[in-house]
Amino acid sequence: MEIQSKKERILEALQELMKTSEAENISVSDIARKAGIGKGSIYYYFASKNEMIEGVIERSYSRILDEGRELAQAEGMDALKKLKIIYRACLNSSLELKRQEACSTFLFQQQNAFIHQKFYQILITKMEPILGDIIRQGMKEGTLNCSCPEETARIILTVLTVTLDNTVAPVNQETIGRILKVFSDMQIKAMDMPEGSLDFLGEFLG
Repeated sequence: MEIQSKKERILEALQELMKTSEAENISVSDIARKAGIGKGSIYYYFASKNEMIEGVIERSYSRILDEGRELAQAEGMDALKKLKIIYRACLNSSLELKRQEACSTFLFQQQNAFIHQKFYQILITKMEPILGDIIRQGMKEGTLNCSCPEETARIILTVLTVTLDNTVAPVNQETIGRILKVFSDMQIKAMDMPEGSLDFLGEFLG
C-alpha cells in the first residue's frame, strides 16, 4: 500500500539519520530529503518529529514481539509452553534494544530515558492482552489459577521488562538471575502452577 510504503520510507530515513546524528539535530527537511519525498508530505503521516521517533522505536521491536505473539496464539499448544514464548519475546526485544545501543548513537545520549520508556509501553501494550488470554487458557487447562488475568499479565510484563532491560536500577547478571528466580517462585505460588513451570527463566540468562 502506498500509505504504508511512504510511512516506512520516512521511518527508514529517520532511523538511518539517527545512526550518525542526534535527533534534535535532524530537521524534517533532512528526513524528507533522505526519504525522497516532499517536506509537506511528512505531516500527512506524522504530527511531529517526536511521533516519528516513537514510530522508529516501535518499528525496531514490533517484528520480534509480533513473532512471539503469533506463536503464542497457535492452536494445539498448552498455556505453559505459550508462557515460555511470551517471556522469550520479552528477552529478545530487550536484547535487540541493547544491540542497537551498542551499534549506533540512536539517541542513546540525550534521549535514553525516553527510548526505554517507549520500549516498555510498546512491549506491555502488545503483550498484555495475549498474556491475559494465555492465563485464561491455563485456568481452563487446570495449570493456572488467577482471579484477574489482565492485571496479573500487566504485573508480570512490567517486572519482566524492567528487570531484563536493566536500566532503571542496574544490577549484575547474577542478581538478575536471582530476581527472576524469586519472581518465578512468586508466580508459581500465586497462580498455583506446577513446580518447575517457570524454570526456563533461568535458562534465558545462561
